[in-house]
Amino acid sequence: MPLFPELTIAIVLGALLLFYLAIRFLNSRPDYRSRKNDILERFQTLRAKSIKIQESLSNYILSQHVMKDIFTENYTYGDFLKYLQKNHIQYLSDKNYAKIKNSDNRILLKQTQNILDEQEAKLVAAESKMQAVLSNKN
Repeated sequence: MPLFPELTIAIVLGALLLFYLAIRFLNSRPDYRSRKNDILERFQTLRAKSIKIQESLSNYILSQHVMKDIFTENYTYGDFLKYLQKNHIQYLSDKNYAKIKNSDNRILLKQTQNILDEQEAKLVAAESKMQAVLSNKN
């Protein structure tokens, strides 16, 4: 005897409701909230660091008129600034912050943590390159 369509729909809706409630329960646990808040705080810290590095380089470019001078073997000062800006927009933008803040997706949180690790390494490398190049110029 085939199942009635109403019974099938009721079973599927019941299963979806149980799945939704399980996800809500897991995401409301204190350890998840704490981890999410730590990632959001780290995001803001890296965002501020990125902006500071961009401003510092931009000010140097404007004051020394070195936009097209060689910064490193692969970049001019202008190209390096564009690289930093593109990286910032792609990974550390307000849009990405809002997406993470408004999401309860654990996979997105893990991906964000990995992205933040990469961004931190890139910012540290950029800062050390800038310090090395600028100290050699002075």
